[in-house]
Amino acid sequence: MDKITFTIANKPAWASFTAETGALAGTPGATDVGAYPNIEIAATDGKDTAALPAFAITVSAAPATNSVTIAWTPPTQNEDGTTLVDLKGYKIHYGAASGTYTNVISVDNAGIASYVLDSLPDGLNYIALTAYNVAGDESDYSTEVTARLN
Repeated sequence: MDKITFTIANKPAWASFTAETGALAGTPGATDVGAYPNIEIAATDGKDTAALPAFAITVSAAPATNSVTIAWTPPTQNEDGTTLVDLKGYKIHYGAASGTYTNVISVDNAGIASYVLDSLPDGLNYIALTAYNVAGDESDYSTEVTARLN
C-alpha cells in the first residue's frame, strides 16, 4: 500500500495544514475577518490524485460585549472593628438605577478580588459590592460605582 499525502491550495494564513493527515486547523484573530474562498485539499499516493470540492471559510467578527472588570480590596475587619476570620465571599449587585440592584452575582471564594461582568446593557449601570461570612451574614453595600456602556 502506498503512503497517502495531502496538499492544500489557498490556505488561509492563520490556519495550519498537516500533509500527513489532511487536517486544516487554526484560530483566526480579529484582523482575519473576511472570506477565504477556493480552498482545495487533495490526496495523492504518488500515482493518483483525488481532490475534495473547493470550499470557503468565512470568518465573522466576534460579537461585541459590554463588560466591566470590578476589583476590590478584601476586607480585614468586621463592621464592629473586630478581625474578620470567617469571610466566605462576595456579592456583586448591579442594575440600571442607583440603589436598585436587579442582578446579583455570588463570588463564593474569599480569595478572589476581581470579577468581569459580561453582557451588561447599554447605558448607565450601577454597581455595588457586599461581603458575606460563612454564616451567610452580609455586609452593607460598598460605595456605588457606575459604568456607562454603549
